[in-house]
Amino acid sequence: MIKVEEIAEKYKGYEVDEEKLKEFLTLPKPKTVWDLKGSDKYWYISDYGQICKSTLINFECEIIRRAIGNCFLTKKEGEFEVERRKVETTLLKYGKKGKSSQDEEYFILYDFVDKKVAIYPSGGVCYQGTIYFTSYALAQKAIKEAGKDNIKKYIFGVDVEYVKKG
Repeated sequence: MIKVEEIAEKYKGYEVDEEKLKEFLTLPKPKTVWDLKGSDKYWYISDYGQICKSTLINFECEIIRRAIGNCFLTKKEGEFEVERRKVETTLLKYGKKGKSSQDEEYFILYDFVDKKVAIYPSGGVCYQGTIYFTSYALAQKAIKEAGKDNIKKYIFGVDVEYVKKG
């Protein structure tokens, strides 16, 4: 597809029947959920974990869905988020978000060089969004239950198929 700006430059000086032109134009699609306007379609996760389609009318519940991250441009994004939350919930079964002290705790990371999920001591720092485990053994248990490939894909956003080929 060609953008209107490119057409304007290419056909500078031509006259256009605006009514006929409107038949060919399609509105630009929102790039993020924050670009959604009234009557745009979006997806959200229901109370039962199902992905539901809706039309933005700016009801209070829709404003809240977007504000808490439960609003998606595509069904695929919503499905991915359901799986991501399941994996994160499994990890949180054995750990917690944030550190409450400088005590040694452990966290999971993805090592792109070695292409593996690894467990590291946290030292005296706290990383944004990280799940911490009070012991190495609990981190291992969490990885085993959640699955290394699931952690790579849903927590770290690593293309698991690409890593397997590489």
